[in-house]
Order: sequence, then C-alpha cells, then structure tokens
Amino acid sequence: MKKILIFCASVGLCLALWLGYRLKAPSHYGAAIAADAPVVKMAEAYADADRHMSGAVVMEGRITRQCPSSGCWFYLDDASGKQVKIELGHMGIKFPQWVGKSVRVEGRLLKNKDELELVGTGAEFF
Repeated sequence: MKKILIFCASVGLCLALWLGYRLKAPSHYGAAIAADAPVVKMAEAYADADRHMSGAVVMEGRITRQCPSSGCWFYLDDASGKQVKIELGHMGIKFPQWVGKSVRVEGRLLKNKDELELVGTGAEFF
C-alpha cells in the first residue's frame, strides 16, 4: 500500500510540473524567430525607419490594443513612448485576446502615413 501511495504521489507531482511548464511556455505562431535578427526598440525605429526597413527585425513589448474579432493585428508598446502596429492577419490564424500580454515579433517594417507597421512572420506570446 505504501508503494502505491508513493507511486501515485510521484505521478501527480510529475503531472503538476508538466502542467506548470506548459502554462508558462510561450505560445508560438508562424515561422521561428531568427536568432540573428536584430532587436529594434520602437523609438529607434521611428528615429531612423529607413535603416530598419531593409530586412527582418524583432520587436518586443506589451499588447495595448488588439483586433476585437480575430486578434489579427495589435499595437505593441515597449514603454518608450512609441507604439507599432503589428499585422499578423496574412498568417490566417485567429489569435486570442491577449491585451496586456508580452510578445516578441519578427517581421518587416513598413511606413503607413505617420505610423510604423510591422508585418510579422513569427510571434511568441508570453
């Protein structure tokens, strides 16, 4: 009987640890984020947008606003006073409402009037 209780406790502990890991693991959508893609701060991107439009960049921050119907776009804020619109609708995936959640996105920067927009190829939500 003692061995059965120890076995059950061990299995329960393993399941609890696995579940805790799964809840903390980031949710990933799209292509893997390249390790060599430069991380660009939003203030830096606004200050010299043309320099960052030639290749893929990574931006990190918190979601402040999100598409209410399918989550296909959101605004990212990195506490620098600037925000960038992130467009992920072309990926054809519906995203949960994650306002306030942290995210890391890789993609290409575009100018849209006075705003910058990042067309994402991959995103990790934390």
